[in-house]
Amino acid sequence: MRIVDLSMELRTGTPVFPGYPTPIVHVWTSIDEHGYYSNLLVLDEHTGTHVDAPAHFIKGAATIDEVPPERFMGEGVVIDVSGLPPKAAITEELIREALKGASVGPGWVILFRTGYDKRAGTPDWFDHPGLDEGAASYLASLNVNAVGTDAPSIDQQPFPAHRILLAKGIPIYENLTNLAEISGKKFKFYGIPLRIRKGSASPVRPIAVVAEPL
Repeated sequence: MRIVDLSMELRTGTPVFPGYPTPIVHVWTSIDEHGYYSNLLVLDEHTGTHVDAPAHFIKGAATIDEVPPERFMGEGVVIDVSGLPPKAAITEELIREALKGASVGPGWVILFRTGYDKRAGTPDWFDHPGLDEGAASYLASLNVNAVGTDAPSIDQQPFPAHRILLAKGIPIYENLTNLAEISGKKFKFYGIPLRIRKGSASPVRPIAVVAEPL
C-alpha cells in the first residue's frame, strides 16, 4: 500500500476564504532560549485543509466534536472535474456518469478534483467548479460518509451544497491536494479532525491509503 498526503501546508500566510483572518504560525519558545521548541498558532477553524461540521451552516446541528469519528473515513473515490470551465456547475448527471457501475453509499467518501489547489492564493482561485443543488441532493440521498474538494469551497454562492449536505449530517472537506495521485485508484480515506468543543470545523491532515498492485 502507499500513503498519499492530501493536505495543504499550514503556515503564516496560508491563503484563506475571504473574510477569514490570515493565519499566523509564530515561534513561541526556542531550544536556545527556553530549552524546548514550540509555536503559537493563530487561525480560523476553516484554515487550509479542513472539514466542515453540520453546525457551520445549520443552526443547532452537530458541532465538530459531536460528529461520530466514523464519518471522517471510508472507501474513497475521486471524480475528476478538472476539465470544467470556471465556476461551472458539477451536476447530478455528471456524478451519476462518473459513478456508473459503482456501488457508492454509506461508508464512502466522494472527492472532487477541480485542479484549483494549484491556484491557491491567485486571483482565479475562487472561480472553481462547484456542486449545484441537484448534485448535492443526489449525494445526500446516497448518505455517503463525507464529501470533499481540492477547491476552497465545495460550491459557489449561495452555497446550496453546504446547506443540503450539512443538513444531512455529511461533513465537507475543502482545500484538499494531490487528488490527481489517487484519481482512478482504489483507496481508503482518513481525515480525523481535532476535537474542538463546539467547533464549526477543524483543520485536518487527511491521507489516502492506496492499494497498489503487487
